[in-house]
Amino acid sequence: MSSETLGTRKLTEDDSKIHNFGDFHSDGSKICYSSNERDERYFDIYVESLISHNRRQILQSNYTNRAVAWLGPDNLIVERANTNLDNDLFLIREDGTGELSCITRHKGEAYFAYVGSSLDNKSVYVTTDVDREYSSPAKIDITSGKITFLIEDAAAEAFGGNLSDDKRIFAYFRNVDGESKLHVYDISSGQDKTIEGVPVGAAEGPVVSGRLSDWSPDSRFFSFTFQGPSYNPNLWTYDLIDERIHQTTFVSLAGIPKQTLVEPTRTKFPSFDGLKVPVLVYRPHGSSGPLPTVVYVHGGPESQETVRFNIAVQFFTNHGFLVLAPNVRGSTGYGKTWVHLDDVEKRLDSVHDLEAMVRWAVEERLSFGGRVGIMGGSYGGFMVLSALTEYPELWAAGVDSVGISNFETFLENTAKWRRHLREAEYGSLDRDRDLLKRISPIHRVERITAPLLIIHGANDPRVPVGEAEEMVSRLKKMGRHVEYIRFEDEGHGIAKIRNRVRANNAIGEFFERTLASPSRRTSLEG
Repeated sequence: MSSETLGTRKLTEDDSKIHNFGDFHSDGSKICYSSNERDERYFDIYVESLISHNRRQILQSNYTNRAVAWLGPDNLIVERANTNLDNDLFLIREDGTGELSCITRHKGEAYFAYVGSSLDNKSVYVTTDVDREYSSPAKIDITSGKITFLIEDAAAEAFGGNLSDDKRIFAYFRNVDGESKLHVYDISSGQDKTIEGVPVGAAEGPVVSGRLSDWSPDSRFFSFTFQGPSYNPNLWTYDLIDERIHQTTFVSLAGIPKQTLVEPTRTKFPSFDGLKVPVLVYRPHGSSGPLPTVVYVHGGPESQETVRFNIAVQFFTNHGFLVLAPNVRGSTGYGKTWVHLDDVEKRLDSVHDLEAMVRWAVEERLSFGGRVGIMGGSYGGFMVLSALTEYPELWAAGVDSVGISNFETFLENTAKWRRHLREAEYGSLDRDRDLLKRISPIHRVERITAPLLIIHGANDPRVPVGEAEEMVSRLKKMGRHVEYIRFEDEGHGIAKIRNRVRANNAIGEFFERTLASPSRRTSLEG
């Protein structure tokens, strides 16, 4: 976009390929980015002038690379993903000369999130879990690769870091059981301080200047995207001088009274092997006793259900349903050990967590036995299908959105650049095909007895629509209750507002029909 004409101009031409923005050069004359236009399996690094419109490929390699930031006027920081949980940061000259230099040499699994560089550009700041259970702020000497952690190890993940423009303050968040706590670390004094005044919620959502957070040029104000059960996504700002937090933007709640929104209770339930599993419990205002229940399963699986503004959860609680949103084993946010408890041959252990949770909720008189439904999207869609096939007697209904039904066909047909990243989590087609068959719901479809709603986009590059249509076809042949919504103009997830309205209404009506009590269904239908 030109600031003079307010016109726009495409910088890349091939819409069939992926182009990931990296960073603006400090003088504003050029940008860096990554693209898989050479080969769909890999991402190379490019620099493009915003003045002459010339571009150069400065790194070609058969890996998943991402342009992160300029380091001084002539060098770039590049990230290389080994898996979704392991990566490296490299330094490369912007003119493409010289060798690609790794600055995060490490053994074992570790993830490095770039935060900023020192004034002399001889060090970089990161959050990393190298040699630790949880990610934490650290400094890396570029020449030697020496990593120095800035604070003692803490039992909570650090994320969302950003270095002030004057290089004095390292701001970041701690993920405390799904809630984000703002911290500021003074580099000169070594003091780390938790900032009070942020409501219960999560620092996540639409990004600021291409990142979750950003500093003002004078290094006084730190702005970040924040949301919570009672707060829809907005920008919030911390004033370093006044030491106060305030909400900066005020996007409308579209007429929804704030007092109708439900805050969750955070608790844990014992799973089949005694492991204590965290769950967010959303109970409708004014309710008591056991309720019809919707189990809301997050995707990923390298993800986490946080205390965020979840419109689906709020819809269901407003209609009298209890909502259970668990972070089963394999979720992020609880350390390295936890996130690997569902890998490969342990895949179904996370599904067993769901069964244990429902039985716990019924025993605790939270949930009404026999009127429990389950919903999830993407990997959460697989969890829905797997739960329905593993424990058919437990569920009264299920909603699968863009979910995996067959791990073999999923890995064979997902976007080429994703396959090696997904095989690290699920298993390899070359080595683990028997396991992939065993854990795929499509091979146990006859066990599904509950009504099922399936939603999918026809243009999904991550989980191809065939995953949904094979499941629908088999269920229909067996005469089972299956409803299917296919969106011709959607990909992985439902993005367009008109389609989201249709999908959400369909999900709400489906659960009302399948989970609500007979008397409530009669009143609703009347």
